[in-house]
Amino acid sequence: MEARLSQLLLLVLGALWAGGNTFETHIIGGREAAPNSHPYMVSLQKAGTHRCGGVLVHRKWVLTAAHCLTNRIEQLRLVLGLHVLGDPSLTYRIRKVVKHPEYKEAPSLQNDLALLKLDGKVKPSRTIRPLALPQRRQAVAAGARCSVAGWGLTHQGGQLAKALQELDVHVLDARMCNNSRFWNGDITPDMICLAANAKNQAPCKGDSGGPVVCRRGQVAGIVSFSSKVCTDIFKPSVATAVAPYTPWIKKTIRR
Repeated sequence: MEARLSQLLLLVLGALWAGGNTFETHIIGGREAAPNSHPYMVSLQKAGTHRCGGVLVHRKWVLTAAHCLTNRIEQLRLVLGLHVLGDPSLTYRIRKVVKHPEYKEAPSLQNDLALLKLDGKVKPSRTIRPLALPQRRQAVAAGARCSVAGWGLTHQGGQLAKALQELDVHVLDARMCNNSRFWNGDITPDMICLAANAKNQAPCKGDSGGPVVCRRGQVAGIVSFSSKVCTDIFKPSVATAVAPYTPWIKKTIRR
């Protein structure tokens, strides 16, 4: 088994390194999304500055990463229908924050989910529309093709993206991701390990809280954490899987 995992590890590393510098570094190594192509995207902001991503999952609720909520809610705003940071858009205050009851702060970042209740109700449109929750509590399969989007750093130590970026990723085998050369046992069954197609591609600071979309029209995960060096191929980006938490999300929204 260990030998097989080592072979898989070499194959993945080879694929990542083979990508070389195929892309200019824009998420890191992403591309600008078509305007309004992600109408569920939310920018969590403090004093007009983007802090984290989020995803509209209901006309009154946004799902994000719990670790993004370090400020008092009075200081935060949720901006919807946005493509370029700073452009005119729909802004809401946060009425309520509900972190997962078993959320564990860094360094473990387990159950890293929070629901934010808007102070109004969204009217769905071409530019603003909720993304559906998974219908089944089924794990995202290794090898699944997904995408992430956000306004995070466009290169290590750099600046936030001005326009929304997107990046294609795929799901790594959890056992391999827990290999001693990768996350060394830190990945739980409720996490999704993500890898891009080239060594200079990855979600980065500011992309946390954004959605991972694997099936069209459904949110599969919420970007949670990565290495301090976002493009470290031995520390792939990790998202919190949404499917295991769907009952909690629906129960919270009903209340």
